[in-house]
Amino acid sequence: MKELIAFYKQNITNYKEESAKVKSKLLLSSLLRLAVFLLAGFGVYFFIGNTKAVMAVILLAIVLFVFLVSRHSDLQYVYHKFIALIKINEIEIDVLHRKFHNLPDGEEFADPLHFYSQDIDLFGKGSFYQYSNRTALEQGSEELANQFTANDIDNIAQKQNAVKELASKPKWRQEFAAIATLVKAEVSYKTIVSWMQKHTAFIPSFMRFVPTVFTVITVLLFVLYFLGFISGFFVAGWFFIGLLVTGTYFKKVSKLAADMGKIQSTFQQYQKLIVAIEDVEFTSDLLKEKRAVVVTDGKKTSAVLHEVFKNFRSLRSA
Repeated sequence: MKELIAFYKQNITNYKEESAKVKSKLLLSSLLRLAVFLLAGFGVYFFIGNTKAVMAVILLAIVLFVFLVSRHSDLQYVYHKFIALIKINEIEIDVLHRKFHNLPDGEEFADPLHFYSQDIDLFGKGSFYQYSNRTALEQGSEELANQFTANDIDNIAQKQNAVKELASKPKWRQEFAAIATLVKAEVSYKTIVSWMQKHTAFIPSFMRFVPTVFTVITVLLFVLYFLGFISGFFVAGWFFIGLLVTGTYFKKVSKLAADMGKIQSTFQQYQKLIVAIEDVEFTSDLLKEKRAVVVTDGKKTSAVLHEVFKNFRSLRSA
């Protein structure tokens, strides 16, 4: 027990040091964004009267600001993951000291008609579920409760080997758990699965290339405009052509955008969990079998999800 407590305490110390470093980077990132904003304002004021120069300053400022916002968001995620890791280790120390009554007790899974769960206090205050549960997602909590109540005695040796292997990977387990705790789903996973099953494509396959082509031509037109080879009428005309193309599918795209707006962040967050599974190698048969679900014939599920998400995002921005 002392070795375990020492292990968790060392983890807490390490993660606090790392989180402090990231926090400093977050402060610097905020200052850089402020600097870009102030420099952009100064640039607009300095070049006032020169339309091309003002537009160039604004466009450059937007690009830099978007980059810095994206980088800041990534840093925030890393910072919150370290905070989650600290909490995970603190919880383990508390549980070792028998302080676990503040954890989820699984009361919602209690079934008075179940033939043994009530007798052994499987769920509820001070229950085995409350003591052993470390799930972070709704479906994980449900699966754990189902495993406890299934009374399944098949493949016990395989399950024991899987538990032993996971016990030998505490860093990976905690990393996976920390990522899971950061998943803040706007809608339930059941809603997402149902939506994906019912969704049907409504835009022709050749249209997948339109956003890329349109972007390239737009950039080219802006360059030609700034170099003085074409007038602003060509840029404005191209903009209205884009509106015309978008308007053709406006109603359906708007509905798709509304649906995607609810699930896109969840998509990305679940993808991080899948990547964590893809990046680890297991030796026990049961864990290898579970991992094979997300890595089939060398094709990773995270890559598929990334492509699907990229296509949906293109439709939303169309």
